[in-house]
Amino acid sequence: MSRRAAKKTAAPATRERRPARRLQGVDPRVLAGQLYELHARAERSGEQGYLERWPGDGETHGVLVFAQAHADRLTGEAYQEAALLRITLAEWLRQQADPLQLRALDDARGAGVRWDRVAVALQYVNAEGEANPSSAFNRHAALKVAVHGEPEDRRQPHVARIIEARAAQAEVHRRERERAEDARYPKLDALARALLRHVEAGKILTDPDDDFWWSELGEVVDDRRDASERANLVVYVRGAIRETASYARRSGKAPAGTEEAWRVLESAASLVELTIGEFGGSAVSDV
Repeated sequence: MSRRAAKKTAAPATRERRPARRLQGVDPRVLAGQLYELHARAERSGEQGYLERWPGDGETHGVLVFAQAHADRLTGEAYQEAALLRITLAEWLRQQADPLQLRALDDARGAGVRWDRVAVALQYVNAEGEANPSSAFNRHAALKVAVHGEPEDRRQPHVARIIEARAAQAEVHRRERERAEDARYPKLDALARALLRHVEAGKILTDPDDDFWWSELGEVVDDRRDASERANLVVYVRGAIRETASYARRSGKAPAGTEEAWRVLESAASLVELTIGEFGGSAVSDV
């Protein structure tokens, strides 16, 4: 009697307990500036002039090399703090390299470069100098996950395929959204211009201290050249209407000064799927 082969379980796509590290909110220039200050304090109490060779806060790799070469000029707490800053800067630099290498790999493969040649470029070779194309392929997959995936995604080839499927689905949704927005663009464009005319005439309430979205709408309404830009017009109209609604609630004033202005505001809110009840209070008064 033959034993039935056990069904192979699909490898997990995520790692919930140990997500990949991604630096958040790191400004390398700020960290480089902090390193410089540590060395500047050390220079004032020791050998003068070595900071004249400082590479500049924007040269992250140069800053790391310099700070490592002169690390022993620091002592105590300053030495520890500088070492920690170098750790973060080096990690930031490493993460910045991932999308650059991925693009280079994509360009090479797009130009027809074989995996064995890619492996040689990556130095994935055995003791005899023979290329290991599967390692190059896996590196490419891992980079796709690192650059385009989520922190919890495993950096494995099968996860790269999942991410590609996600990206394809997101692209389908983006195009569907653009088609839908393109279909309603003529009406939205007309309403946006009508809104701006009423604002210019003082018939739609605006916050005198914060009219960011109305200003933005006025700048972009004549600059919608392609489907993506036309689709984004809804963002500006929505933001402007919400700005008026928020100020109307805070001030207790009506959002519109005439029935016509109110109808335009109401139509625009409906078209961009906002609830007109957000305005609160009466709809029309002198503004």
